[in-house]
Amino acid sequence: MPVLKKIQTEHSEICLWKITEQVDGFDLDLVPLESDHYTRNTQWLAGRAALDALDIDVAKIVKDDFGKPHLQGKGKQISLSHCKQYAAAIASKVPVGIDIEQITPRIERIAERFVHEDEWRFVKEKDRLTMLYLLWSGKEALYKLYGKKAVDFRNHMIASPFEVQKQGWFHLNFTKEQEQTFLMQYEVYDNHTLVWVEDSL
Repeated sequence: MPVLKKIQTEHSEICLWKITEQVDGFDLDLVPLESDHYTRNTQWLAGRAALDALDIDVAKIVKDDFGKPHLQGKGKQISLSHCKQYAAAIASKVPVGIDIEQITPRIERIAERFVHEDEWRFVKEKDRLTMLYLLWSGKEALYKLYGKKAVDFRNHMIASPFEVQKQGWFHLNFTKEQEQTFLMQYEVYDNHTLVWVEDSL
């Protein structure tokens, strides 16, 4: 089982899964394939496998009208993310969101769409790509926690200034409905950003 690491917080448990399997390397009786795309299925299954490693019954996952995954009944809160090499899952007693991304220059193509003018002031050239991905991953994770549509990543979610580290946190102010500030926790590992958020209020 390629569980790379588990992270325990006050409210949640996170599993980071290194994707080394092909599709037939997973327990295909556990969850059905979502699509015919081979690589997508591998990543999708790895996310479910990461949840399974947290003792979550993935057969009970359902999606609401907005596409947000939940567990049937009054189980734990969950969130999933995956990219080419890793999958990440979080299970919690409070609402959560998680996102993992590989750091590549392609983020520059969309940066103007999600980076607020106040955030550009603390984006430094020496760690520009990592900072952009921390901002993107943070906003993706918060979007997953929020669980609804029509969020403007640039204007509805604005980070307070912070420095890039291997692991740390930053605040993200969310103004979509009523203003609320969330603590975003992160790790930078193997040229990836992993960011998660817990709504513990």
